[in-house]
Amino acid sequence: MVDKWTGASTASRFKHQVFYALIKIGGRRLAYILLYFVVAFYTLVPKFRKTASPYIDKMFMPKNFFEKFRHCYKLFLTFGKTLVDRAAFGISGEIEILSSKEDKDLVKTLHAKNKGLIIITAHAGAWASAMSSFDFVDGKKYVLYKRNDKDVDKQAHEHGRTKQTVNFIDPTSYGGGSFEILSALEKKGIVCVMGDREFGSPRNKIETPFLGANIALPSSIYRIAAASGAPILVIFFPFMGAGKLSSVVADNFYVEDKGPKISAYKPEAARFALAFEKFVKQYPYQYFNFYDIWRKDDKNFS
Repeated sequence: MVDKWTGASTASRFKHQVFYALIKIGGRRLAYILLYFVVAFYTLVPKFRKTASPYIDKMFMPKNFFEKFRHCYKLFLTFGKTLVDRAAFGISGEIEILSSKEDKDLVKTLHAKNKGLIIITAHAGAWASAMSSFDFVDGKKYVLYKRNDKDVDKQAHEHGRTKQTVNFIDPTSYGGGSFEILSALEKKGIVCVMGDREFGSPRNKIETPFLGANIALPSSIYRIAAASGAPILVIFFPFMGAGKLSSVVADNFYVEDKGPKISAYKPEAARFALAFEKFVKQYPYQYFNFYDIWRKDDKNFS
């Protein structure tokens, strides 16, 4: 079985520094050259392939070792490129975010309702760079985020070239960050949360189908949306190539207040899961979830 996600970096601090140095010397493309070899090494190591196996098996149903190896390599490579791009953005300040006029207008219209705005995304695509720039919508931004002490990969603003444009809310704080989220929404803030993963009590999870089997998703954000009246936008950020990402509004809706019963918000969680499944089917090498979310013995399942 694959252990539960911890957020700890796989590579050492020194190895990260090597990539940062290459970016400073020759840009992201020079770092990409080394990345191809590093990814090949990680793909050859069984314990690393094992972390990707649950998703690879569900998405691609590989028939043999070589098919599975190829899918793992492509998944790891795309993930590596998104991390290199986040570092390159922090070092050079250069990034291109593509958004349609319709999506931009929708975000502005919903934010103008003065109820704040909740953005639900996932650990997919170029989410790391998107969370660091977050300039696709005006307003004070907050991200529900807990950093592991063993995570040595720098956020974009930690490289010194870009400013920190978001405020972080700790999901392991009292109430899972709910009070801070509600406070931010009352100030017409924009709060971004991950809909595919949550810290906290398994009692706050909802089971819903995803890629042919049930997974446990967080429920608290839907209850917060109902209590605050804030609209929800489901947005994903596909990686579109070197230094380029897109922001795509996959869904938007309001949540009716159905009381405290968690199961009452299953339709909203299922709505996110459906939008996310469509995303990963369109971009199959852009879901970076390296543990088995389908495990029935995982404490995420009630």
